[in-house]
Amino acid sequence: MLRGPELVLLGAEADFEVTVYDPDGGELRVYLAWGDGDTSDYGEFVQSGQTVLFRHRYRSTGTFDVRGRCHDIVPLFSDWSAPVRVTVAEP
Repeated sequence: MLRGPELVLLGAEADFEVTVYDPDGGELRVYLAWGDGDTSDYGEFVQSGQTVLFRHRYRSTGTFDVRGRCHDIVPLFSDWSAPVRVTVAEP
């Protein structure tokens, strides 16, 4: 599950949390697409059920759809998550 703010001020860091679930109970790595053409790196493997924190600083105003994806050790990839829409506005 991906959670994040609906509104972010330009230049401020935005925090997004992803709680990962693996039906097999294995470890997963998470990746985010920020909607502005930038992406996160894959983090370390974490246990199913854990929450991972990501931070991103937007460089332009607008409305962006953030999506997440994860994979296990095999690697088997998940589908992309439902988007979290964030609006970036001038301070």
